[in-house]
Parts: sequence; C-alpha cells; structure tokens
Amino acid sequence: MRKDQIFVLLLIFLLPMTGCFGGLIGDAEADDDDSDDDHPPWINDVGTTITNWSLTLQDDEWLEVKSAASLLTYTSPSNNGTQQSSTDAEQVGMTVQENSNWRLGSDSFSPIFGGEYHLCLFYEDGVCYQNHPNSQYQMVEFSIIYRIHSV
Repeated sequence: MRKDQIFVLLLIFLLPMTGCFGGLIGDAEADDDDSDDDHPPWINDVGTTITNWSLTLQDDEWLEVKSAASLLTYTSPSNNGTQQSSTDAEQVGMTVQENSNWRLGSDSFSPIFGGEYHLCLFYEDGVCYQNHPNSQYQMVEFSIIYRIHSV
C-alpha cells in the first residue's frame, strides 16, 4: 500500500473521533468559576484577646470561616525559681462556636442560619475556653478570616 493511501485510511478512522478529546489539550474550560465576584468580601479580625470577639447573624445570614488561629507563647519555671518565657510563638487553630454549640474550624461553613458566635482558644470535652487552661500558655495574637453570606 502506498503512503498516501495509509494516510487517507487513518483520516477516515480518526476524523469521527475529533472532538472526543476536546478540552483535554490546549483548551481550558471555565465552567467552575471560583472567583470571589459573586461572594461577600473576606473580613480579617485580629487582636490580642478573644474575650471581646463575638458575631451575631440575622436569620437570613450564614457564616463561612476561612481561618481561625492564634499565636501562643509558653512560660516555664526555671531551676532557680524565675520564669523563663519562650520567644517563639506557636500557632494553634481555634474554634468558632455558636451559642447552640455548633462549632466551626478553619475552612468550614456554618450548618445553620443566624446565631451568635464567639471564639474558643481551646476546646475540650464540650467546654469552650477563652484562655488556655494551662496558665503557662499566653496568647500573643489571634486572627480570624471569615465572611457573612446573605440568603
């Protein structure tokens, strides 16, 4: 068989398959638009004490938390009786708790509409602590990044 006849046969078999692989090579499709144009803006609250942080939502609003974290330092007693503070702060995740005990961490959505929310520096056995139960840990700073969606 001649080369041009083989080429024609290949075209006959391959032409019906054109379009079967479209979008896999070269063409990027934009079906999933993850832009923030359709969403409310992110809010970043930072501070040195979480006891005053609270958020009250209306019945047509719900909460999305991107990040909730704090920086803690550790103070330990030294051998000679004085206290020795660590200069390195450790980042720990925090919990956002609604008054009805709904809890959110980083990258989470509220399972309810509305509610009153506050931050837990430490959450253990159903108890939300505003300060670490071990007084040797002190908060340096906290940050919560969130946005409020309306229905």
